[in-house]
Amino acid sequence: MNDIKEMVWLFPILFIFHDFEEIIFMQPWLRRNRSYLCKRFPTLSKRLLVHFDHITTSSFAFGVAEEFILISIITIVSYMTNRYILWAGFFIAFTLHLVIHCFQALMVRKYVPAIITSMICLPICLNIIKYIVKSFQLNTIVLYSILAFIIMVVNLILIHKGMVMFSKWLTQYEEQIKS
Repeated sequence: MNDIKEMVWLFPILFIFHDFEEIIFMQPWLRRNRSYLCKRFPTLSKRLLVHFDHITTSSFAFGVAEEFILISIITIVSYMTNRYILWAGFFIAFTLHLVIHCFQALMVRKYVPAIITSMICLPICLNIIKYIVKSFQLNTIVLYSILAFIIMVVNLILIHKGMVMFSKWLTQYEEQIKS
């Protein structure tokens, strides 16, 4: 596959394949590894575990759905306009996200949700990035990748706040059904 018009569709597919692992395993993994994480990373655990106590599997899936919609829109617009540099920037930022999961697993020294799909997706992503590097000017790739990474980080912060709000809303929704 050497045509970007075909490759572009792999982004939403790889993203959702990867995030399914996170959706399925995040909460059980956190419950199972809570004491280990508190001992190994006491300062970080105090902030992160409390945050994840307010996020359900449903609200986590809600956040993933928002990211999937964003990635799908970028993919569709890139395909329709035949302009792929913004897509390339987001794809490279996504690939960096996979690498970060690998470092998380190395730091935690055991399985972390998303490491298996990260390892499966990384060779595919690196192959696509090789094509991107051949197709666009390096300074443009770097600029759009930095821009995309910043947007993804800001979006991730907002999504995590949205997940907590969605969890609260779901709880209220369930309580309304019971009464």
